[in-house]
Amino acid sequence: MKIPLRERFGLRVKELRLASGLSQEAFADHASIARSYMSRIERGMANPSLDAIEGLADALGVDVGAFFEIVEPAALYEAVEVPYAADGTCFHPGLASPRDGTFRVGEKSAELRFGSFEEALAYLRTMPVAKWRRPNENGNWGLVSSTRWDRLSG
Repeated sequence: MKIPLRERFGLRVKELRLASGLSQEAFADHASIARSYMSRIERGMANPSLDAIEGLADALGVDVGAFFEIVEPAALYEAVEVPYAADGTCFHPGLASPRDGTFRVGEKSAELRFGSFEEALAYLRTMPVAKWRRPNENGNWGLVSSTRWDRLSG
């Protein structure tokens, strides 16, 4: 399955940002763009202009070409263990809310929002039974509970 260019680009931006040691918020400030837009870029949900790409490269101190040295997403997540629900679905990077880009995890009465997949996954690991929100077949978001942990399948 071929991963769309926007998603591969976003993963590469995120990889370079993490390597720089900058948080998403600090990087967005440094690049003079909104954090929400930065989140959308990293999740492959935005289609940045050439000017925006140049600004991202300048903020990271890299050549624009560095964004196109594509690292396959499977290599980024192949060793990551995630919770799986009874129906075989799992917690994965594509579950960010389309509204605000956050991941909603935790008990219904104490639900938390995290700005990144990694932060949400770290919190899920602390729970006795991991619980997260995801859309059902009708597109309605509901809470699911884990029955097991396993590697993220691509």
